Amino acid sequence: MKYKLVRNNNAESTAFGKWYAQPVCDKPMDLDGLAAHMAKHNTPFSKGTIKGFLTDMVTCVRELTLEGQQVKIDNLAIFSIGIKSKGVAMPGDFNARTDILAYRLRARATGEFTRKQLALEGTATETAKNAVDTTQKSPKTEPTGNGD
Repeated sequence: MKYKLVRNNNAESTAFGKWYAQPVCDKPMDLDGLAAHMAKHNTPFSKGTIKGFLTDMVTCVRELTLEGQQVKIDNLAIFSIGIKSKGVAMPGDFNARTDILAYRLRARATGEFTRKQLALEGTATETAKNAVDTTQKSPKTEPTGNGD
């Protein structure tokens, strides 16, 4: 996994001035690219057949999640729809048209793709582009002998 270091510049944050790793992703791979990649993995299926399966899977995952179903793809994620809404004082005050603010696609890692597994298998490499000088260290305070 490639990352870059970014500094928190929010003066109101308790983390102001601290540096954090942020993932750097290449351009997204589309279904055509994924199908081509999968076809290279000793499969009897052609790129076109794989793309057809993937396209149908995407259509079905979308359809099922919009019906309120969770869809689990083993060792990848559980997909579901989330809702962001306003709070109302009483249930009778709720109006879906005005109080639901947004719908979100949620993907929760599962199986061999969990946070724990990623930590075990992932390797981090700082990107050369936008790299910062990592030789800079925080100044260490030396004891003065005065009880400080």
